[in-house]
Amino acid sequence: TRRSSDLSVRTIVDQVGAMKRLVNEFRDYARLPAAELHPLDLNVLVTEVLQLYGSENAAVPVVAELDPHCPPVMGDAQQLRQVVHNLLQNAQDATEQARGEGPALPPVRITTRWSESSRRVRLTVSDSGQGFPAHILQRAFEPYVTTKPRGTGLGLAVVKKIADEHGARIELSNRLDDGVVRGAQVSLSFAPEPAVAS
Repeated sequence: TRRSSDLSVRTIVDQVGAMKRLVNEFRDYARLPAAELHPLDLNVLVTEVLQLYGSENAAVPVVAELDPHCPPVMGDAQQLRQVVHNLLQNAQDATEQARGEGPALPPVRITTRWSESSRRVRLTVSDSGQGFPAHILQRAFEPYVTTKPRGTGLGLAVVKKIADEHGARIELSNRLDDGVVRGAQVSLSFAPEPAVAS
């Protein structure tokens, strides 16, 4: 029938679209250029990215807590913007998947912190989703590993690749409250630029 034919065509179109997305994302992953590191203010970079996450175009609100004591870090601004976008979108998706749609979704939080003891700047994005399953925590940075129904699984692999280029440490964890998972968080910690570190 015509209806089943239309459905078949739409299915094929959807599959072709998914394959194109996969090919494009893998190409971007494989071609990720070497980072060009320059001193940059992580707080300024995060603030610039957050202009795209205002209430008018963000399904899940984003709240920022930026430590004014953070010194500059050595970074590639374009690649770090990609990381922040990726982490914010993942966190928003996770919150929506767990909580459904509605006007009272808990916000995604992005924070920066300067630790005097470890001498590192930490960037953290946390959500109120279902958290990372155990097998994802072990293999999250491998290509094609994803928790999204339609995800390609290259997101965190790209984040890890960029973090490595920056000499940054990356950690995944679940936020726990009395042993109950309340969401997930991803943190990257950067050494300050050498002039500040000495």
